[in-house]
Amino acid sequence: MDSTSRSRKRSVRDFFTIFESSDNQEEYRIVQKNGDATVKLINQPSSKKLFYPNVFISIVELDSFWICLIFLSCFLMSWFSFALLYFVASEAHGDFQSSTDSDPAYSPCIQDVGDFVEMFQFSMETQTTIGYGTRYVTDECPVSIILVIIQSIIGALILSAMTGVVLFKFQSPKKRAHTVLFSKVACVYEEDGKYYIEIQILNMQRSQLIDTVVKALCIMNREDGSGKCRLDMEFSPYHENSRLIFRPKVYRHLVDKNSPFWDFDRRDFEKGAYEIVVTIDGVDEFTDNFVQGRTSFLPSEIEWGRHFKQMTATKTGRTFKLNFNDFTRTNRSSDMTDDSASAANSRRTSSEFGSTTMLQSETTFIIGSSSVCD
Repeated sequence: MDSTSRSRKRSVRDFFTIFESSDNQEEYRIVQKNGDATVKLINQPSSKKLFYPNVFISIVELDSFWICLIFLSCFLMSWFSFALLYFVASEAHGDFQSSTDSDPAYSPCIQDVGDFVEMFQFSMETQTTIGYGTRYVTDECPVSIILVIIQSIIGALILSAMTGVVLFKFQSPKKRAHTVLFSKVACVYEEDGKYYIEIQILNMQRSQLIDTVVKALCIMNREDGSGKCRLDMEFSPYHENSRLIFRPKVYRHLVDKNSPFWDFDRRDFEKGAYEIVVTIDGVDEFTDNFVQGRTSFLPSEIEWGRHFKQMTATKTGRTFKLNFNDFTRTNRSSDMTDDSASAANSRRTSSEFGSTTMLQSETTFIIGSSSVCD
């Protein structure tokens, strides 16, 4: 084993002491199992500079509670503000003076309004276009007419904006990504003398994901111990012609010389300090929205020498049923040593070289014997 691989293993094992000294390993996970990131930015610019240029998306990303609170606040503030303006206009016109009550020919700015509460009801009726018929604007106050026009426009804008926020919230790709399930564990197994890291993905919706691409990266310590580094990993479907529809699809990563796990043996896989972050990108065929699902795997979620059990379909009438319990089951693969992929490759190369040398020796012996016989 060269010095580079020893340095990488040594830094991994040294970093693992931090995990062992903590009671909760989940706090060191960069990406949670549901795809949420645990990384927070510090010393960032003012939140106002980031919020105001993109208010719509910022509101959509809020929790449902805050969206409902903003929704109610916008309407209440609008009703109250215009009720106050109507009240000021009516007060300036003299509608609330006692002398006007005895004059039957007097026409107020707003008919059938005697106090601020009734003015608030008129403001609500105007913006929501309820129109009970007892309260209405007269032609005595042009200011009140202008306020009605402005409130109608602002009310339509608020309603349109909040409706868009609610629709985007319900149609958020994050909601669709929650229906794409990842296996809770990743398996490491050997096939034809090669090591593979295997994961399983299941689409729970009937609508299919089109043009799915699975990407992954490994986060581990640098070889010199100066910090963490991100190494790309290539995952390809186990069955190229299979499509992610109703049956789970298996993706695997070939552990070769370009893999960050080339020098990892069983102990390094199970006790190392790394995190595998997996993402799947696709387009929903029904809504045409881009969907991205994420998850991660820690060393405690790696199973050595096992592979996923294929979900079998049973036919019942005109339908096929898949047993979801098989999604989490794994089977033991062929006898697999605890050596790393590099050590297994060296052993296989030495064995092949020895077999080739022995075959050449036997061929030379046969040719020599034939010459003697001649």
